[in-house]
Amino acid sequence: MRIERSGAAVIFLLALCGSSLGQQNLAPANPIVMRVGERGITVAEVCSALASLPPPQRKGYALHPVLAKDWYGPLVALSDQARREHLQVPEDQKLSKVDRDNALVGELIQAIAGETPLTDAQINNYYAQHMQDFEEAKARHILISAATALRSRSSRSAAEAEAKAAKIVAELNHGADFARLAAENSDDPDTKNKGGGLGYVSHHQLEPAVDSIIWSLAPGQTSAPFEGRFGYEIVQVEDRRIQPLAAVRESIIGNLKAAALEQRQQAIVAAAHISMDPAYADSALPCESVAPAFTLKEGPVIP
Repeated sequence: MRIERSGAAVIFLLALCGSSLGQQNLAPANPIVMRVGERGITVAEVCSALASLPPPQRKGYALHPVLAKDWYGPLVALSDQARREHLQVPEDQKLSKVDRDNALVGELIQAIAGETPLTDAQINNYYAQHMQDFEEAKARHILISAATALRSRSSRSAAEAEAKAAKIVAELNHGADFARLAAENSDDPDTKNKGGGLGYVSHHQLEPAVDSIIWSLAPGQTSAPFEGRFGYEIVQVEDRRIQPLAAVRESIIGNLKAAALEQRQQAIVAAAHISMDPAYADSALPCESVAPAFTLKEGPVIP
């Protein structure tokens, strides 16, 4: 009886082990790694998509799947939306799935742009609220370069450049003509022959140091010497103006359409509720075993 019980116990244990092994063997070879809307995206699909990327991105995204989710998830969400809207792209067997999806997203972007009607009231309100963006200053400058300055061809030391700039300002303070001194002394080849004239410039159009000084001066004022990226600068502001609405209307329309497009894209992606299986949050994707076109080695990839 004791032997029979032992035999029964062994059989029971073997049955349990067999059941466990069977469950392990039933684990999917190509599991779902992320979800986009109602779609389950498998490891093989993600890895095949990554195979179309340049080697540095391909390797980085495979090693850090969250990056892959943040790139591929929105692409799937937007291309699926394009299909729901019955948008199409010409069939081309040379294009990878990622290329076709990108083309569909391009069609979706064009469709959204075409569906964004703008009223005169919206354009006028934008102009009124962003008046500073359309402000311009007419300015001149004199650049005195030092050997250590960016793109300099001068052999002056920084101290010599600063001293020369101070001497020029002293002449200006005694009534010397700015344009003449710029033509005689400036190291900026683009403006030297124009008396240092920069024309009308917008906010943030020039390097930060020059931009900051220009917008601190009233028309008719001249700055003290200050150091910029290219050497010591002297700036004079001649005029300020706000560009008329007619001159900036097209750029306003572009900005409004871009903002509407960004908002719509974000809404589509948010509605897809993109998520990743927690098992892959900190684990590399097994791309080389499930996607034949994928490789972590540097070199060409066949999508």
